[in-house]
Amino acid sequence: MKIQSEIMFCPNCGEKLETPNQKFCANCGSTIQTTLAPEIYQAPQPPVVKTPTPPPVTAVPVYDVKPIKSKGTGPYSRKSLTFALIWPGFFIPGFYVGFLFMIFRSFSYSPYMPRNPGLWIIPFALHLVSLIFSIVSKVNSSKARKYEAENGLQKAGSIISVFGIVLNVIFLVIVPVMMGISIASLPFYDPYF
Repeated sequence: MKIQSEIMFCPNCGEKLETPNQKFCANCGSTIQTTLAPEIYQAPQPPVVKTPTPPPVTAVPVYDVKPIKSKGTGPYSRKSLTFALIWPGFFIPGFYVGFLFMIFRSFSYSPYMPRNPGLWIIPFALHLVSLIFSIVSKVNSSKARKYEAENGLQKAGSIISVFGIVLNVIFLVIVPVMMGISIASLPFYDPYF
């Protein structure tokens, strides 16, 4: 049996006891009763390793904001497809006029065919407008991919706009070359001959 050593203060006056097994209070002189407590076996506790806790965070800064994509087809997808369907309306007449100028210029010396090399500006301008519509379609397709859910209008607009950009760039290179050939092949006209 072990003497319980939990009494640290005098129960009468509240004075702190000097030793745990003290019999009388030094202040008031009252007797201190010590109670016998049965010995309780306590298993040794394993040491607990405390991990350092991070300080509390009140606000978290957001660096990479991802936009919330809307459901269905949005305005960018519709614009992408619309502009992708408009550019062929300028490309086909530009190709046709350029083809006619090239054929008649190369194989015909008809006096009724206009021989002005400045007419090549017509297919050049048509291909330039067509290229602008293709680029606007591709820009809207990129915005649709970023802000809207994936849909068929966006994919179709993107594919058609890429074809438009490639074809128009090719013909914007060909038309000035054909214009240069047209200027170089003008017959020299001497009014005094």
